Amino acid sequence: MALTVAELKDEISHHIQDPSHFLVNTDQLLEFINSASWDAAAEGAVLPIEDNESLTISTGTFEYNVPATFAYIHEIWQEATATSDIYPAFVPWNRWLLSYNGSNAIIRFSREYYTITNDIDLQVLGHRRPTPEYSEDTENIDAGLESFIRERAIAYAARNLSRTGDTAAQAYAQLYLDAIQSSTTILKEQTEFVRPGIYSRAVPLR
Repeated sequence: MALTVAELKDEISHHIQDPSHFLVNTDQLLEFINSASWDAAAEGAVLPIEDNESLTISTGTFEYNVPATFAYIHEIWQEATATSDIYPAFVPWNRWLLSYNGSNAIIRFSREYYTITNDIDLQVLGHRRPTPEYSEDTENIDAGLESFIRERAIAYAARNLSRTGDTAAQAYAQLYLDAIQSSTTILKEQTEFVRPGIYSRAVPLR
């Protein structure tokens, strides 16, 4: 079941023993959640895009813009016949490459090895980067990164509270250290699921 931003805010508040949002308000919690998501991206985490079927190839055209959000492309599959929505034909890696034409990232097919079949759709598989910024309570946290984002956001909230100088500051400082370590461990243990495949190709400038 998807975890919403609102639900994650409440969970973080309970972890820092502030369920009424008296010590850390909801806007601050959102900042900590976004900081955690940025950390996930900075540490190389990516999320699978199971399939994208937005590319239709045309006779004589060998260059196509990479569909939006892709940071890596792993595989491309070709439709059996136009509008069949069945993609049985794997396009070998030596028949396409990724490039940049000065304004857009593109998939460039080999004129020598790839035969264009007009009006056939392509299915693109790959990965995207984590959501760069959440803004609405109803948004879902990226599937697969919920635990990392929770722990890292708890760490940032605890670090903020550790600077107050009150009697609980030391406890919050320890919570910060524990949550940072926990988030790092979680991401490391999820390497198989949050890293691009061995044959994935990076989309230029994404």
